[in-house]
Amino acid sequence: METDYINQFKAQSPSVIIHNMFREKKQLPIALSLKNGVYIEGFVVDVAKEEYQTFVCMKTEEQEVLFFDLQEISVLRIKHPKKMAVSLSKGSISRPIGEEPISALQLKRWVLEQEALLEATINLSFESSELQEANARLNCKDVITSLLKAKQLIIEDEMGLAAWKEIKTVAITNTDKLQVSKEGSVLKIGVVITKVLPKELENLFIEKIEKVL
Repeated sequence: METDYINQFKAQSPSVIIHNMFREKKQLPIALSLKNGVYIEGFVVDVAKEEYQTFVCMKTEEQEVLFFDLQEISVLRIKHPKKMAVSLSKGSISRPIGEEPISALQLKRWVLEQEALLEATINLSFESSELQEANARLNCKDVITSLLKAKQLIIEDEMGLAAWKEIKTVAITNTDKLQVSKEGSVLKIGVVITKVLPKELENLFIEKIEKVL
């Protein structure tokens, strides 16, 4: 059914959800009730901590501005849960719902095209069952895209360029956490391909790759 994704949501406090919405800059309408019975609908503008309290600034569709203590929220209502499926499921749903899928064959063709940009052969060392999931294929594409961006920054100076030229193959595997190592001319990357990818993956790649080159 169309709403089956909701069964993967995890219980969380309204405080955590609002913090996530603000951090991820999601301008989505929410409705909430305060402990004093006040009902509010609108969009999160800002969340700020002052000493031992955290305050929220919200705006309504009528452009009214509201301020209240985050701990005063008793009920939070998410009006468009599909657009927050990744955070509401705590990563059990690894991608935003509704993204255009990519087939296994399309992924293989796309990977071949990226090898010229990466200046290395790309080996996807996954079990066939792991890439049967559409989100895993999209994650794989994002991993390579982040790797390409990291490579461009690494080779900006002569030392980085010389170090990268030693890489002839990039092998990507499914692991329980992000891992980067180098064996000879092979750069090995392990990533949890079936779950939500780490934030700022490009920067993480730069940090870990420069340690092993």
